[in-house]
Amino acid sequence: MSSEHFSLAARLKARLAHLGQDYCVFARSGRDFAVSVSAAHEVLAGEAATPVPQAPAALVGVLNLRGEVLPLVQLDSLLGMPPRPYAAGNQIVVVSSDEIGDVGVVVDGVRDVCSIDPKEITPCPAGEPGHRLCRGDWRGPTGVVAVLDAEKLVAEAVKTVSLCFQQRLSGHYGGTPGPAGAVSMSNE
Repeated sequence: MSSEHFSLAARLKARLAHLGQDYCVFARSGRDFAVSVSAAHEVLAGEAATPVPQAPAALVGVLNLRGEVLPLVQLDSLLGMPPRPYAAGNQIVVVSSDEIGDVGVVVDGVRDVCSIDPKEITPCPAGEPGHRLCRGDWRGPTGVVAVLDAEKLVAEAVKTVSLCFQQRLSGHYGGTPGPAGAVSMSNE
């Protein structure tokens, strides 16, 4: 094997290993979050959500994404933060799970795509909102970024929405109204 071939193979191997360390960094409610670019398939802007009758607060609505129904979820609700209404200026990060499929996550805006060394990710404090969905915190150039586990995020979104619908069907849902100024997606 020539040294040139070995060098190319080594560079390709290093680049492939590095791809799993690239993250889409986005903001929501004054905090920065990140999800692996291998799970963040695309970013949408200016999309109108179709409301789902009697939907829980976590489900903003659905979108038609190239003929597929994409559920649009509130990151706030999933992370235990005060919910904010979906606004025209919000962006949507389409996050995929190998096991479940895609969900659209409402964010204020995507800030960057950057490389994060796994050794630089520290455990999230137990009391931090959404710590159960975090892989850890990373100290970036603009401050602390909560690195989310995409599989857990999508699973939590589906579980939360499904559970609320099941409770409503059984008559055991004591839902709470949304924040002032929120567009109601329910028939409460």
